[in-house]
Amino acid sequence: MPANSERSQPVSGINVLRWELGNELRTLRIRAGRSIADAANELECSPAKISRMENGQRGAVARDVRDLCVFYDAPEEQREQLMKLSKEAAAADQNSSSTIAAKYATYVALESKARSLWNYESTFIPGMLQTERYARLVVSLNGDLVGEDVERHVAVRMSRQRRIWDADAEDTLTAVIVVDENVLWRPAGMDKRNRAIREEQVDRLIQASRLPNVTLRIIPYEANFYQGMEGATINLLDVDEGADKASSTCYLEGIFIDLFVRGHSEIAMVVAKFAKLTEKALSPSDTRKFLMRIAKGNYEHWTTARPSGSAEDGEG
Repeated sequence: MPANSERSQPVSGINVLRWELGNELRTLRIRAGRSIADAANELECSPAKISRMENGQRGAVARDVRDLCVFYDAPEEQREQLMKLSKEAAAADQNSSSTIAAKYATYVALESKARSLWNYESTFIPGMLQTERYARLVVSLNGDLVGEDVERHVAVRMSRQRRIWDADAEDTLTAVIVVDENVLWRPAGMDKRNRAIREEQVDRLIQASRLPNVTLRIIPYEANFYQGMEGATINLLDVDEGADKASSTCYLEGIFIDLFVRGHSEIAMVVAKFAKLTEKALSPSDTRKFLMRIAKGNYEHWTTARPSGSAEDGEG
């Protein structure tokens, strides 16, 4: 960490600084050969507090940071830097949305430090590729969010996209994104507004397919069932830890699951699943052709092609 550096927030509305501080403290603890219980005893607090501090799910006051640095035998210069970072993180909390779930905020913080992303989606367009109107529609599905809270969540999503879409960014994110065809047909129906949102979103995907840092692949209906389709959302990250080091983490997301996977064997299993489902996907060039056919209206959704003699045809 450079001396006297000012940390900026890479994602609007998310306190990434708090996660960075926790990650630094965790690195110091492990290097010192101390356990979470050891650190808790030193601060006379619960192990849960130490764990939440290290995961960026709660702030750390400068006094606690100082005491932990002393306990971990951190150099004085690093101690001063981390105490400064704790104050910056506390100030950043004032600009962070309280309606954003802690685990999601932690994922966004990790993503902001990642070199590469592997993402699978079976329900929604990936957040990194969503248009603003599509994102607002998806966020609004959460009945607990209204008005300004919806707009805050949309702003976070749009801010995250900078590393994908900004060609001049120094920290461009490389992404491999696999999407089930099912995703492309929502929002559905003949409603003019929904149809316009979907058409705009398909155009956005075509643009994404041309980005040099994005590999976009569609798994068509004709692939039938495939391994991995039971996971609504899979996010695999290679997170930059400095000094040419990186670690892998996985975030599984869905209506009934919100889980970080960090163990090597568990991540290896998810990576294998991702590889299997990718085998069923169209190539990047065929994916672009597929999307262009949809955009031009030259592709028929399977529900519109009812075979003759079906049960409904015979009713009445």
